[in-house]
Amino acid sequence: MSFSSQVKNEISKIPLSDNCCILCEVSAVLRMGGHFHKQENGYITSSISTENASFARRMITHMVHNFTLHPSLLVNKSKKLKGHTLYSLDIKGAHATEVALGDTGLLQLTKEDKAVFLPPEELMGKECCLKSYIRGAFLVSGSINHPEKSYHLEITSSDLREINALCKILQELDIKAKVIERKSNYICYVKEAESIADFLNIIGAHHALMEFENIRIVKGIRNDVNRIVNFESANLDKTVNAASRQVASINYIIKNFGLKIMKKHLQDIAVLRLENPYLPYTELGQMLTPTLGKSGVNHRLKKIEQLAEQLREYHG
Repeated sequence: MSFSSQVKNEISKIPLSDNCCILCEVSAVLRMGGHFHKQENGYITSSISTENASFARRMITHMVHNFTLHPSLLVNKSKKLKGHTLYSLDIKGAHATEVALGDTGLLQLTKEDKAVFLPPEELMGKECCLKSYIRGAFLVSGSINHPEKSYHLEITSSDLREINALCKILQELDIKAKVIERKSNYICYVKEAESIADFLNIIGAHHALMEFENIRIVKGIRNDVNRIVNFESANLDKTVNAASRQVASINYIIKNFGLKIMKKHLQDIAVLRLENPYLPYTELGQMLTPTLGKSGVNHRLKKIEQLAEQLREYHG
């Protein structure tokens, strides 16, 4: 089961007792995913399609118990969705859609018989209604990536006005949502992990939120470990390269000019470096008499490298 299906199954079981919350959830479903058709007799029919059986049952319950409507349910295998089951909910009959939308205040019919949606702001006077609206939008046209893969949540609609309105609502809730166009649809999407976690909390997907946060913590620890390992690896490479240069410089000087060309304090560190090619500076310094700090050892080894370079340039 995909993470999106897991979230939708969970929030489809959230009970709604207040009619205002049901109104807002159905409003979002019809706004974001409803398909409306005007018949020759003037009646308007509507349909909703989904892959999620729990959501389909929830919408039927809303229609039957709250609006005394009996939508038909068609179950088909989708050719576009890799053979997944597709549930199509159709509201038909004499003024059936007008009843559903009119009773809930979702739709008004103008004198020209054109459908006009009311602004979302007029439907959501309470926090619970706001959450119900966002939940309905996600149920009908939302998706969320599994957090192991990437942080990405989106809600799709063919109506730019509805997507902009939804995006504005989310932004007012401090969720960093943006809008893009993809083919003939518009997408309200969220990329940041914190905002996605807030979204899951708002729509009531608390079990999914716990899984999301657990995976997020593990990923964070894994990333921190990788950063540390990479840092240590880079430092090790740097140390090995520096030690190799130093040994090569010391061997060049000894082979061509002898150890005594160097001052006594440089001879001492040169011998120690040859005997301990990859020993850290701090430990090398402890082996000297008197002892020397890390910066002092580094300074002397650099002086040896500079001397070797000067000798190479002078003697070709």
